[in-house]
Amino acid sequence: MSQLAALTTNLRRSGIGRWYFGREQSEQKIIAVLGGITLILLLWAFAWKPVADWRAVEQNRHNNAQQLLDWLQANRAAATQAAAGNNNQRGRGPLIPIINRAAKAHNLRVNRLQPESNGVVSVILQAQSFNEIVSWINQLEENNGVLVERANFDDQDAPGYVNAQIRLN
Repeated sequence: MSQLAALTTNLRRSGIGRWYFGREQSEQKIIAVLGGITLILLLWAFAWKPVADWRAVEQNRHNNAQQLLDWLQANRAAATQAAAGNNNQRGRGPLIPIINRAAKAHNLRVNRLQPESNGVVSVILQAQSFNEIVSWINQLEENNGVLVERANFDDQDAPGYVNAQIRLN
């Protein structure tokens, strides 16, 4: 009890203590209630609210991750089947001979053929018939499963002829 008495004595001697204990008893009660409310609001604003917000964010992240996991598990068979389909498509053999054979069949002269590390092949055609190039690309896609990633065409002086830069995969 001596520590509590010492604390009370020190509080009464301080400036705020003299001000508080100099008030009437009804004012002291009002000040004490307002101080308690202020203390509760500060605890809520600086402790409870941030923890509650953090918990809500983490719960949302958990729910999103769980939904993604559920979706992945539900679609595992479809993804496996699609991957098997892509592997079969990739089993078409080397891409460069396919491109050369199809170009020869369409009377196209390939000026440059450059394989890249990711399986993509860059093809450059100069002064070739636009219609033949489109037909060649169509045959590559339909018959061989070759996809066009990017194609750039520049016109020539001769009508219907273009320079083309095409990335095939």
